[in-house]
Amino acid sequence: MAMTDRMQPWPVAAFAHNEARNIIACLDSLQAASSHPFECYVLANACTDRTETLVREYSANHPNVHLVSIALGDKANAWNVFMHEVVPSGALHYFFIDGDVRATPGALDNMAQALSLHPQANGVSAMPKSGRGVEAFQRDMLKNNGVAGNLYGLRGAFVERMRAQAIKMPIGTIGEDALMGAMLKWDLRGDTRWDNSKVVVAQEAGFEFESVSPWLPREWKKYFRRRVRYSVRGYQNKMLGCAIQPSGFIALPREVRDLYPLYPEVLKLEWRGLNTVFDWLAIQHIRAA
Repeated sequence: MAMTDRMQPWPVAAFAHNEARNIIACLDSLQAASSHPFECYVLANACTDRTETLVREYSANHPNVHLVSIALGDKANAWNVFMHEVVPSGALHYFFIDGDVRATPGALDNMAQALSLHPQANGVSAMPKSGRGVEAFQRDMLKNNGVAGNLYGLRGAFVERMRAQAIKMPIGTIGEDALMGAMLKWDLRGDTRWDNSKVVVAQEAGFEFESVSPWLPREWKKYFRRRVRYSVRGYQNKMLGCAIQPSGFIALPREVRDLYPLYPEVLKLEWRGLNTVFDWLAIQHIRAA
């Protein structure tokens, strides 16, 4: 590895939509997550609270933190802006974190080490260290080499391939971690086998967050909307899978809603207990779009 590779800062994308409550804790956690130089780009998309003000104030004392103000409130679009408009080329690793989570100490270092120890892997994921059902979440990730969108990393060579092919996430994609996992495990192709070894889970790297409780009245609206979004995400993932194979990721449309009329057969309502209610609402949302 050349000296320039070792010393070049790692780019970090921090996604923030109205995260005034959490963004400073997220940024503070990053300072303790890496012994390697890094440059953090806070992708503030359609923020109407004090998120941008707080990031500007924070960056005055932390020159490695940069505010990127984006008008459209969409995480997939913010991801595209980071990958194709903001981030510099040539970094060894690239990292992505949600603005409402905190990286555990040394997390970025541990993820970088995992990529070094697994040269076949295109990407690396951190592990959840808090939240309801955290143990089941961890078991699923380790079993399937899953990608948690809260905190993950990409090998620089993989990023350069994505940029060269101009691969973008469809705007409106919910739960971009599933699409990211598909990109990694299908190796940016639609005609190859699914390879779990293309993702490594760094068990020593973690992220923490505050759970939304369905038992607190003030959280009911947020919890309800989140459950509907989970169901929309499930239908979207099925449609994205249909679009990717065998044409590949370059065949993805600019907006995910462009897939809705192409795969109406996906919108089947099946009994899933309480989830059936949210599935029905998700189908109505998709059809209205």
